[in-house]
Amino acid sequence: MSESKHPAEVLFSEGHPLTAALNMKFIPVGESSLRVELDAPESFADSNGSHTHSGFSTLLLDTVLGSCAIGKLEKMQPIATIKLTCNHLRRIIIGDAIYCLAEWNGEENSVSFVGGEIRRQKDDQLLSTAIGTFMIGTASRPLAEKSGEAQ
Repeated sequence: MSESKHPAEVLFSEGHPLTAALNMKFIPVGESSLRVELDAPESFADSNGSHTHSGFSTLLLDTVLGSCAIGKLEKMQPIATIKLTCNHLRRIIIGDAIYCLAEWNGEENSVSFVGGEIRRQKDDQLLSTAIGTFMIGTASRPLAEKSGEAQ
């Protein structure tokens, strides 16, 4: 494992289904920011097939903002999204090179605050923005345990 890897890149290794599907490139930016670059995937196309569904933008923002919060942890521990507010300004064209930039804004009472945006790489056009709050140190049981199913 490289010293320069962001903790989220370790968590979202090549074996992680989201990373494998999206071919995300994690780029730490200073002490409190994270940039993730990727091409807008066809697998998230909306009904017209030329743009991604807005749910893709929401998923990407939640993932990258949460990953930015993970990068500020002193020790690795679980986190959970408390609230994510997204504004989708423009639709993402399938195949476009995009990036999501997240900036950690602080932590108070085990809640981390992060803002971020998605932009198109070729012209830096703003596509979506978000602010998120994340609970640090959550404990959860596997879904099978919650539903009463055998593992």
